Amino acid sequence: MKSMLAIGECMMELSEHSTSLLHRAFAGDTYNALVYAKQYEPKINCQFFSAIGHDQPSKAMRAAWDKNGINSQSALSIEQATIGIYAIATDNQGERSFSYWRNQSAATQMMKVLTTNKLLNRIGKVDLVFFSGISLGILTDEDKHLLLNLIQKFRQQGALIAFDPNYRIAMWQSVEHAKTWFDLAYQHCDIALPGVEEHQIIYNHNTATEVALYCQSLAVSEIVVKSGLDGTYIYDSSSLIDHQAFNPAPQQVDSTAAGDSFAGTYLSSRLAGNSISLALADACFVAREVVQHKGALLPGDVYQQMMTSKINNNCA
Repeated sequence: MKSMLAIGECMMELSEHSTSLLHRAFAGDTYNALVYAKQYEPKINCQFFSAIGHDQPSKAMRAAWDKNGINSQSALSIEQATIGIYAIATDNQGERSFSYWRNQSAATQMMKVLTTNKLLNRIGKVDLVFFSGISLGILTDEDKHLLLNLIQKFRQQGALIAFDPNYRIAMWQSVEHAKTWFDLAYQHCDIALPGVEEHQIIYNHNTATEVALYCQSLAVSEIVVKSGLDGTYIYDSSSLIDHQAFNPAPQQVDSTAAGDSFAGTYLSSRLAGNSISLALADACFVAREVVQHKGALLPGDVYQQMMTSKINNNCA
């Protein structure tokens, strides 16, 4: 059985159900990707490394992980801590905006609980590790170093490392601060999933080619560049391999997990042994479908209906 480990923070998500009621769910960028990875290939052992508290919201979160088939043995529990919260709002075009309450959440302290060797023993051997700029951004700089050291240990054990910058300006002291840590993250990874838009802000890169060349200079071997209306490009360490044109959804309801579902599907497909072209096509398909539904995570039955419809249409 192949195994995938995602690292980061899962939070309590609050979204408007009506004018007087909020709907509670649990989500976060790398966690969302892990759920979509599991839905795409159920045989993969999907683990989530984070930290939660001992209170009722933390217990409800762990129960949600179990329901989604996520292995929670790697998640640490911290006394006197709880999970972060965010509220989500979408406009008439399905674009999202967030309000966060995450300072001092348990996940921000996840590198302070156990030593690197104890974490390695607790998590065990994995085939692929996925982390993001948010995984780094929630930590102190000292803990960022500890996380990258842990990731390097997994890489030395033979795991593939995947990194998505997922830049959020509020999480960084400055653009230079983010650039420093993203450079280090790229140097620790095999598969990168950057976007041209975030590279424009951080590196002044304006094309997919510029983004790819920069990642290649840092020895990334598989580069998945998301380029908005220009589509998605995939490069190896030397050249362009594939390109998927942008195919907009007929109606965008909620863009919350477009990038997360893309990353999870792509990585799951590659881990399952599929070609880059198939992984890219399926990742684009899933992301296009996800934005037509409200919320970060599609219910399992909705996801299965979506994939069954895709298979039937391909066979027609």
